[in-house]
Amino acid sequence: MFVAVVGQAHAAIGLSPGDEKLSADQQRALLAAPQSLYLDIVMDGQIVRPLVRFERSGGNLSVDAADLDAIGLLLPADVTADPTGRIALDAIDGLSYAYDAALQQVVLVPAPGLRRANQIGYRSPTPITVNRDQGLVLDWDAYTRRYEDSHTESVGTSLRWFGRFGSLQNTGVSRTGDQDNGYLRLDSRWMISDPQNMWTWTAGDLISGGLSWSRPVRMGGVQWRRNFSVRPDLIIYPMPQFAADATVPSSVDLYINNVRQFSTQVDPGPFVLSDFPRLAGAGQATVVVTDALGRTTQTVVPLYVDYQRLARGLNDFSFEAGALRRNYGLRSNDYSDHIAASGSWRRGLTDNLTGEMHGEYGDDLTQGGVGMAWSPMGRFGVFSANYAYSGGLAGGEQYGGGYQWFGQRVGFDLYAQRASRGYRDLGSIDDGSLPLLRQDRASAWLSIPRGSISLSWIRYEDRNPENPGSRTIGFGFNQSYRAFSWTISAFDDDRSGRGASLSLSIPLGDLDASLSVDRQGGETDAIAALRKPLPYGGGLGWEVQARDNGDGVLGAGWRARSGDVWGGLDHVGNETGAFAQANGSVVWMGGSVFTSRTIPDSFAVVSTNGVADVPILYENRVAGRTNSHGYLLLPELRGWQRNRVAIDPDGLPSSMEVPSVERLVTPPDRSGVHVPFAIRQVRTATITLRDANGQPVEAGMRVVRADGREAIVAFDGALWLDNYTDGETLRWTRAGVDCSTAAPAMARAAEPGATAPAQCRTKEQP
Repeated sequence: MFVAVVGQAHAAIGLSPGDEKLSADQQRALLAAPQSLYLDIVMDGQIVRPLVRFERSGGNLSVDAADLDAIGLLLPADVTADPTGRIALDAIDGLSYAYDAALQQVVLVPAPGLRRANQIGYRSPTPITVNRDQGLVLDWDAYTRRYEDSHTESVGTSLRWFGRFGSLQNTGVSRTGDQDNGYLRLDSRWMISDPQNMWTWTAGDLISGGLSWSRPVRMGGVQWRRNFSVRPDLIIYPMPQFAADATVPSSVDLYINNVRQFSTQVDPGPFVLSDFPRLAGAGQATVVVTDALGRTTQTVVPLYVDYQRLARGLNDFSFEAGALRRNYGLRSNDYSDHIAASGSWRRGLTDNLTGEMHGEYGDDLTQGGVGMAWSPMGRFGVFSANYAYSGGLAGGEQYGGGYQWFGQRVGFDLYAQRASRGYRDLGSIDDGSLPLLRQDRASAWLSIPRGSISLSWIRYEDRNPENPGSRTIGFGFNQSYRAFSWTISAFDDDRSGRGASLSLSIPLGDLDASLSVDRQGGETDAIAALRKPLPYGGGLGWEVQARDNGDGVLGAGWRARSGDVWGGLDHVGNETGAFAQANGSVVWMGGSVFTSRTIPDSFAVVSTNGVADVPILYENRVAGRTNSHGYLLLPELRGWQRNRVAIDPDGLPSSMEVPSVERLVTPPDRSGVHVPFAIRQVRTATITLRDANGQPVEAGMRVVRADGREAIVAFDGALWLDNYTDGETLRWTRAGVDCSTAAPAMARAAEPGATAPAQCRTKEQP
């Protein structure tokens, strides 16, 4: 070790080992001179960072602070770097080290408090990149019904344009018949969502945001709101964290209710495991750490997962302003003359506590309130509480609270809310729908083998002096077996009386049989049905239904790629009628028009550069083949999520060239995306090369093409050429003899056994 250091010091002062022998003072001076060393950093017996530059001066080592941060060390607050940005290892309390000159390594042994905890498990994903293409979609739903002397027809439509600036949408229904005639507009709006910031802007008809203790309203105006649905990969609820320390390389397994949900390997040191348990309610988590010697350590932690709290630091909000809408579904353009506004806000103050605020403004109305959702220690259910006050023409207050706890076998939900007679909100304006004076609910459920039992109690009091209150008790029991399932329900309502029902469902392969019996008000009603649902992939479906009073329905339908059709006969009382129904979508995108079954969310238009009959895969299953123009509509993509669209190259002839066979696309919700595949027809052919004597050119010969590329001859002189060019000159050399030939015309080359005779000459021939 000493010799190695002296040798390095010689170079530092300009001397060489061949110089005269140094004195002891000179050697000490050499040792004290600054040196730059490139060493591997070793921790826990492993190289954690190779070839790091250290400075050695007077036997002390210093290194750049960034290198210490890269290996996961937490430096004490009182440790500062020198002007060059380096930190002396001797200045770090709790850090032991050893310099091994022979192996050119520095072995670090940090105290536990100096190690940064390794974060494993769930991590917030980065925002996705959305494909915003342009197109137009018309969703339609037509219905007609005719009796002996009456008829009615209606067509519901939803027209939406989408592109890089969001989407424009208009929905409505057209009716003709004995009662209503004309077109009724429902909603017209412009919307755009931003997955980077997780918010949505809306202008037009909208529904205000709200909290569990407020009442949303319809209005025409503008809205800015948080929209977590644009990030379906993001977990917004508090996740339990499990901290431990591994002294040697170990494996970590997480079990939730004895079911393993996560497994990974960890390096020595502290770690924090964050993973979202796939359960709701109370449960038990077990973290098992197994080291390299097979020793295990188990940590059991009770936990509670609910959807009322937000993760720490996360915000949810909605702000809107405009004119309240009245008589929705009855009139197209009935809006209030006064401006109204509302705002809601939630924030995860801690993992266990979420705060809430809400406010409203309208004609002679101001209202504001606060609320919270709190889970004691994140384990003992969720308490909720809220308080709101309204002012204006009349003042009043509303307050409520509840408690919810769900276990794996039993759970219950309790809530109570009170309001004074002067309390109002935006829902009270114009239509006079005043808040309830009192509402109480209590529900409980119990999980049993193959089913569950539920019990509910609901009571409310409104402001109607003729019938101010109501109370309902409900009971439910259901069980499922392999061959059938059945459900019993009963209720007792102080307004509508008592009732009970029994339903039985029996799956029969592609068929479903059902029987239900209801009794209410002293009357019994029984219905039996046998149906074949419309197949998902398309085809025939039908239904037969009969009631004990002689009424019944007979219907049949057909599902195709362009839509669903259903029709039949029904008998009610003494009248027999006929009905028919159809629905689907029409898509315009990229200059082409497509018909489809109803598009529930997003879609893709796949193009194959005009190549027909190309098999298209969606999420690794065959979704269809392109039409004669090289297009296929995929109607069931998931908005705001990555969708895998591919072609099946095995279904293409060898004359087709495909630069890429797969694409991942992410459309916005209720929009479409264009997925092009640059398939092109290539001219390929196999010809037989013969030399000047008419013999096949030997296998393995390298043939130079006109563009400089090489092709290799196979057995019997066979040569395969891509991007075939008529008359192309092909050259090769063997044993000093140069040969060349011209590729025959493509039509002749396609014939079996097509040959290309060569002209050969030696290099000495002119």
